[in-house]
Amino acid sequence: MVVQHRTGGRSILSVRSVTELERQDVIHRPRATAALFVAMLLAAAAPAAGRAAHATPPGTTVAGSTPLDTNLLRNGGFETVPTDASIPGWTVIGDVHVEKFGTRPWPSPAYGKKWDGGKRYLACGSTSGLVRQTVSFAGWSGRSFKLKAHLQADFGGTIGHSIRVSIRATGSGPDRVVETLKALDITDHYKRAVATLGLPQWADHIEVTVALLGKAGGTRCRMVADTVKLIVFRA
Repeated sequence: MVVQHRTGGRSILSVRSVTELERQDVIHRPRATAALFVAMLLAAAAPAAGRAAHATPPGTTVAGSTPLDTNLLRNGGFETVPTDASIPGWTVIGDVHVEKFGTRPWPSPAYGKKWDGGKRYLACGSTSGLVRQTVSFAGWSGRSFKLKAHLQADFGGTIGHSIRVSIRATGSGPDRVVETLKALDITDHYKRAVATLGLPQWADHIEVTVALLGKAGGTRCRMVADTVKLIVFRA
């Protein structure tokens, strides 16, 4: 930049850099400098903030949302010792209760060790019965991807008996119900029953049911279930 000076009545032209002039201006105008500094910071931060907001898909980091890829059921392994006829965490309907491996000849404690079933399991008495549990499902209504609920239960029994597992998703408002059901007959093997359900955007509760069904005309229900899990995951 060309600057004109007067020295002893004479005009002298000199060249001074823009940077040098800016430094002097900073010294003489501190308020303007502070405002400029803040504006530069905001301008630098704005693109980064925009990139961060764009990088996270809607609905994936909602505070208080139901966790994915983890068992949502309480006492799914029936290990919590009952204090009465009830089963902690579950609603009981019919003739089902919790037993400890080794209480009777069948099922053998080997079942618990082989299938990581712990010390206790769900059993039926003289007739059929079921357990049911409902969990809240929150924080995922604005998602841009699909979610599925996966229910599994290990079971065993004698021929003529069967197990039925189901998942039911509900939401606020009429007709907001979807359900899937899986029924398996016993073939004298310890197996795993599995049911999967796609979750609608409006789902706010998930209900699971495990029913142990005795042999028709029988006087003793020889059927057990253990290690029940409900897991929600991205499809």
